[in-house]
Amino acid sequence: MKKQRILAIGLAAVLTIGASVTALADVGLAGDCLEKVIVICQDEPTLLTADQLSELAGTAPDITDTRSAVILADRHITAAELTAWSEEYRTLGGINAFEFEVIRLINIERMAAGLLPLAINPQLSIAARFHSQEMADLRFFGHRSPYHGRGFYRAEMFGHENIQEHAWGVRENIAGSTRSPQEVVAAWMNSPAHRDAILGNDYRTIGVGAVQRGGTTAKFGS
Repeated sequence: MKKQRILAIGLAAVLTIGASVTALADVGLAGDCLEKVIVICQDEPTLLTADQLSELAGTAPDITDTRSAVILADRHITAAELTAWSEEYRTLGGINAFEFEVIRLINIERMAAGLLPLAINPQLSIAARFHSQEMADLRFFGHRSPYHGRGFYRAEMFGHENIQEHAWGVRENIAGSTRSPQEVVAAWMNSPAHRDAILGNDYRTIGVGAVQRGGTTAKFGS
């Protein structure tokens, strides 16, 4: 199992990072610290101070700076184009501030319900951004991409493995809005199907992608 990096912005002490997902319940966070937990998948444990954690969140690129210049064509993307798009995602800074906040708010809802926070999965993150940009470029709104199928198949494009036992392996929420993370998460929590995804007990990982005029996509996996 991959190691996990716990980002608890605002903690005064140095955090020892490398708890597994199954051990997160024993971390012992209390009070308003619970509202600031973000977990990021990574292969090796790391040590970060509270100042470093705050800097990481504060320097994430804004949503307006993270739209790819690669326009997704009205056909299935080629392997070379997929590689180019993935590389540009990283050069643009990866997860942006809007996406970070959506994930933080989702984890607040989960912890309020007594559930574990979700780890950010790199493959799900890039697949979510891809879907939001495809919706922007092709001017559609829906879970089924005209050229890349359902959410599970799009996650597979970026290397995510299906280790869930339900039909699609990856569950997906979409919203047409990028006005604010609060609005997006509130709308999902007010919809029974979207709320079920956010509070799914079987989920352990998440990826969120937001693109102006393309909306917000969240992908939940195990």
